[in-house]
Amino acid sequence: MSSNTEAGAHTLLEPLTFRPNILTFHKVMSQFSFGATNYSPRRFERLFTSLQRKGFLFQSLKATLSKSDSMSLAITFDDGYQHLANVLPPLMDKYHFKPIIFMPTGYLGKANRWDYSHLFRSTPHLDSKSVSTLAALGVEFGSHSHSHIDLCRCDKETLRRELTHSKAVLEDTLGTHINYISYPFGRYNQRVLEAAMETGYTRGFTMSFPEDSDNALTIGRCAVYGYDTVASVVRKLSGGPLYNLEKWKARVTNKLSAGTVIYNRLVRR
Repeated sequence: MSSNTEAGAHTLLEPLTFRPNILTFHKVMSQFSFGATNYSPRRFERLFTSLQRKGFLFQSLKATLSKSDSMSLAITFDDGYQHLANVLPPLMDKYHFKPIIFMPTGYLGKANRWDYSHLFRSTPHLDSKSVSTLAALGVEFGSHSHSHIDLCRCDKETLRRELTHSKAVLEDTLGTHINYISYPFGRYNQRVLEAAMETGYTRGFTMSFPEDSDNALTIGRCAVYGYDTVASVVRKLSGGPLYNLEKWKARVTNKLSAGTVIYNRLVRR
């Protein structure tokens, strides 16, 4: 392997010693958005106020992954939409959190044509200037591939290009190493994991709930969807008698992303 020794690669595939608390969001828009991935700024504030009152401590993703703490909580965003440039700064200032945005670099400054929802209303992604501005405010960035496609269906060369080009674009834009990747649609297989290791990623994130079997390249996260309430998010983080219900709801919702995958196949993306 080019970027990791065999011993290092073996370590990446060993189960984690604890389950980190990680929430992932997509859109944080006031206006109506097709699909289940939007969580309005008003609801976002209500959720964060409640989580703070319950004792959760917002920390960077790196800090949350570094030690076992049931109240440590990392905030992530997939897709990197342009409205985050306006929405995030005041929220970060108010709640003192340091999020990470996973960016599909092929869509910097472009509309979300990878998502069939753009047929109803397109949503622009962050451009390079906004990425740099947010980074200066403390937002971290990770890869979400280059073209936001199902990596499991890529041939070897396309897979390599999706992983390496995304990493290179972000590193050139930000002048820092990019070691984290969120797999588009949360989809991965052994071939994707091996390619991620070869490319130099040291942490990989899915859309599945955390499991004891998760390793450094298959770290589960709890997604927050439009139908979620403060109570349901707390159940996702704290467990309890309805934890499995929340897990089932998240699994069903994520499977609905197959609609976008099928759309991409039809338009031959």
